Amino acid sequence: MIQRSIDNMQNNLIQMLFSEWPEEIGLSLLDNRSLCAALFSREGRLLFTNSAMKSLFHDDPVQSLINPTFEKLIKLDGTNSRVYEGFITIGDYASVNTSIFAHVYKKDGKLLIIGGVDVEQLALQNKNLHHLNSEINDLQRQLIKEKHSLQHALTQLNEANNELEELVATKDKLFSIIAHDLKNPFNVLLGFSELLAENMHKYPPEKSQTFARNIYDSSKQAYELLSNLLEWSRVQTGKLEPLPVKVKPSEVVQEVNSVCADIAASKEIDLQMVIDCDAFIRADKEMLKTILRNLVTNALKFTFPGGKVVIKTQFQAQEILFVVSDTGFGIEPVHLQSLFNVDCGLSERGTANEKGTGLGLILCKEFTEKQGGQIWVESKPQKGSDFKFTVPLWQDD
Repeated sequence: MIQRSIDNMQNNLIQMLFSEWPEEIGLSLLDNRSLCAALFSREGRLLFTNSAMKSLFHDDPVQSLINPTFEKLIKLDGTNSRVYEGFITIGDYASVNTSIFAHVYKKDGKLLIIGGVDVEQLALQNKNLHHLNSEINDLQRQLIKEKHSLQHALTQLNEANNELEELVATKDKLFSIIAHDLKNPFNVLLGFSELLAENMHKYPPEKSQTFARNIYDSSKQAYELLSNLLEWSRVQTGKLEPLPVKVKPSEVVQEVNSVCADIAASKEIDLQMVIDCDAFIRADKEMLKTILRNLVTNALKFTFPGGKVVIKTQFQAQEILFVVSDTGFGIEPVHLQSLFNVDCGLSERGTANEKGTGLGLILCKEFTEKQGGQIWVESKPQKGSDFKFTVPLWQDD
C-alpha cells in the first residue's frame, strides 16, 4: 500500500516536470553522461539514444544488449508498461563490457531503456578498484625490493668475477716468477758452483772470488724471492693476519735503516731518516718492517750513486704518514695507477743492473691494507719518486 503511494507520487512528479519543463528535461536527457536512454522499435530498429547510451553501443545496438538480450526484453510482459528492472550488460563478448542498472518499458510495440550506474554498484566498484590499487602498490613494492635484490646479487657477482680475475692474474704471476725469476738464480748458482768445483785449482784467487760473489748474489736474490713468495702465498690463502701492537715509528725506521745501510754505502747513496712525528701507532711490527724494507731497497735500487733516499714520518689526522723518497729516475705516469697490481707490466732493472722479485710492491699493498692503511706513489720521470703509506695511530681505548 505504501509502495503504491510512493509510485503514484513519483509518476505525478514526472508528469508535472515534463509538462512544465519539457525542453529543459529533454536537453538534460540528451546531454546527461550518467543517465542512459534508448528507444527501440519492435523490429529492433534504434529510434532514439542519448550520447551516454550511444557510447556504450557497438556497431549493432541490438546486438550490444548482451544480458538480457533484446529478444528476451521484447518478449517480456508486465502489469504496466515497466517490464524489467535490473542490470543490463551492454557491449560485446570480444571486449570490455559495461553493466547499468535500468528500467525497461514496453508500450505501443516500442521498447524504452532508461538506466545508469547503481549507487551500490558504484561503491562496490570503487571498493574493488581501491583493493586492486593496493595490490598493485604491493606488487610495485615487491618488484622494487626484488630489483634491489637483483642489483645486489649482480654487484656481488661482479665483485666475485673481479676477484676471480685477480686470482687468475695472481696464479699467472706466480707461475711466471717460479718459471723464470726463480729459475735464473739457480742456473747461475749451478753454473758457477760447477765451475768452481771442477776447476778451482786452475783459477787465480781473483777469479774464484768473482765466482763466489756471483754465487752469493744469486743466492741472496733467490732467498729474497722465496721469502716474498712465501709471504705472498700466506696472504693469498688468508693464513697471514696482522697482530697489531703499540709501536714507535722510529724503532721500525731505525731497524730498516740499519738493514739497508750496507746497500746504500755500496752504491754511495745517502740514506737519511727524518722523524717529524714519533707518536705510537697500531701496527704489526713485522709487516711494517717488510713494507719499509721493500720500499727502501726499491728506492736504493733505482737511485744512482751520489743520490739520496730519505725515510720520513709525518702526522696526518688519526694516522702517521710514512714517506720513502728517492732521487732516482722516476716512473712514467702510465704505470702509476697499476704499479701495485699483480698484472703490472713494468719491469725495470736497477741502476746497478739489480733484478727485482716482482712481488715487493704487491706485498706492500697487501700488508698496508691489512693494517687499515693506504699506499700510493707520486713520481716524476728523471726527478725521483715518493712512496707513501699510512698507519693508524694507537688508541688507548
